[in-house]
Amino acid sequence: MTQPRTPVRRILLVSLDNLGDLVFASALTPPLHDAFPDATIDVWCKAYTAPIAPLIPHVAGVIAADPFWAVPSHRQRPPIRPFLGSVVAVRRRHYDVAIVSEAPWRTAAAVAAGGIPVRIGLARHHNERFLTHVLAAEDQRKPVVQEQARLLEALSIQSHTTCYRLDATRLETARAGLTSRLARFVALHPFAADSRRCVALNEWMEVAAVLEARNTPVLWIGTSTELDRLRATMADRSGYFIDEVGDGSLTCTAAALSLATLFVGHDSGPLHLANALGTPVVGVYAPGQPERTFPQGTAPSRMVCSPTPVDITAPRILREIDMLPISSTP
Repeated sequence: MTQPRTPVRRILLVSLDNLGDLVFASALTPPLHDAFPDATIDVWCKAYTAPIAPLIPHVAGVIAADPFWAVPSHRQRPPIRPFLGSVVAVRRRHYDVAIVSEAPWRTAAAVAAGGIPVRIGLARHHNERFLTHVLAAEDQRKPVVQEQARLLEALSIQSHTTCYRLDATRLETARAGLTSRLARFVALHPFAADSRRCVALNEWMEVAAVLEARNTPVLWIGTSTELDRLRATMADRSGYFIDEVGDGSLTCTAAALSLATLFVGHDSGPLHLANALGTPVVGVYAPGQPERTFPQGTAPSRMVCSPTPVDITAPRILREIDMLPISSTP
């Protein structure tokens, strides 16, 4: 197999997947920096996750474009030209090594087209022809952070990192804009990409009512479309909404999550974003892969797990909130 150049000067972390995947990949940069302290580490990610990439420790630059494959049915397929432009940008930067956090064959092919001599990924269907170092496929029964750490073995790095982490200090401007409007609050995210995994909104509103009865304001997190659906469901407006107290952008959302006393929400990008920013979380898995994608940040966490969302009620969620360490609960 091709060996890395000596010295390694430019490293590209590739995470052309969704928000949660990028957060998980953030666990790779600290051991990379420790092994190659003089190397530049950049990230290649989707356009919508790009505001989070600079929060990853030791990241210097970001290349962002939406791949034109694997587009969810509810989204329009992006044009191909911006993504091809990102491949050109990768070629121009002359990276020595690419660490591909999720490596389906199309992503691996794009990395190969970027002319990077050392391309490391876990085995996936037909991706071996595009990678120089292919490690054993991910074990779906093991934590994501633990499995992705194996990518570093190709560089003779033994990683002991067991958590992901993002740098909240890089959000100070956005945080300052929110603290003037919000003080102590709990962030609730009752949405997920697959609505079939979502606990009923009336259960979430009951959770909010109990928290507010404890004099803990609630901030609802989601896209404007999702929040409009929630607002239409409410008989009386309750709590704050991220697209009203801020601009609703991912940067604004990240800033709010870093300030929250607690985050409660479905297993999705915002859950992992909050935990990576040091916020205690209660994750709702209905269903999911809790043994694989449980919160793996630095703050305390609890989970509510069920094969179906109908079995998850407000009292169950509130019990998990109350079982977090006293210093972290509202």
